[in-house]
Amino acid sequence: MNIDIDINFSDNLEASVDEDDEIQLTPAEAIALMEEAWINEKFAPEILPHKLELVECLLGQISYMEDNLRSLNSTDFKKIIHQLEVDRLRFLISSYLRTRLEKIETYVMPILDEENERIQQGVELYLTKQELKFAKDFAEDLQHHFDNITTTRLPREEWNQECVKPNIHSFVFLKSKEEVEGIVIDDGNDEDGDLVDLNRGSQMIISYKSVANLVKNGDVHLI
Repeated sequence: MNIDIDINFSDNLEASVDEDDEIQLTPAEAIALMEEAWINEKFAPEILPHKLELVECLLGQISYMEDNLRSLNSTDFKKIIHQLEVDRLRFLISSYLRTRLEKIETYVMPILDEENERIQQGVELYLTKQELKFAKDFAEDLQHHFDNITTTRLPREEWNQECVKPNIHSFVFLKSKEEVEGIVIDDGNDEDGDLVDLNRGSQMIISYKSVANLVKNGDVHLI
């Protein structure tokens, strides 16, 4: 679930889930959500729905903290501690974004195909506008490179079909944040899978396809 966040860095962050409901996030809670999104993105085989609002929220927090750092004396020990926190936030955000770009580069054609389906269906996209532009430009450059060096070896249609796709049946390690019943274990076989229940706080190794929607809606998180 994407959260639209209206930044107020005095004490709390106001987050709007829809037009009628608002929740309050402290900076610490926003950072915890970003850390969870980062770890999910690292361990999920497919690209996940973007967290642009959360990224922008924390970039605003970084700017706020840097403004405060300028007012501190260079010999003040608190300045060192706060600078370390700023550096940690910068690493967290950059690693999250870099992981998404690496997935786009690796699975560009499947990602674009799935994103085009979402556009046609009018549902929420997984990529930001900048990521979608990057993906299209990367695919175009890749196609141009392919046309220049391999047109006599493999037709373009066959090349598109041979693109690497994420293995959504790979196993992941997760922790449940909610009580979840009746998860169908999907390991890629045609046979009907067994059912498993998750208790709050329980941990499990399971096929990603079985819990993909639970990861995306926040009922579980990868570890």
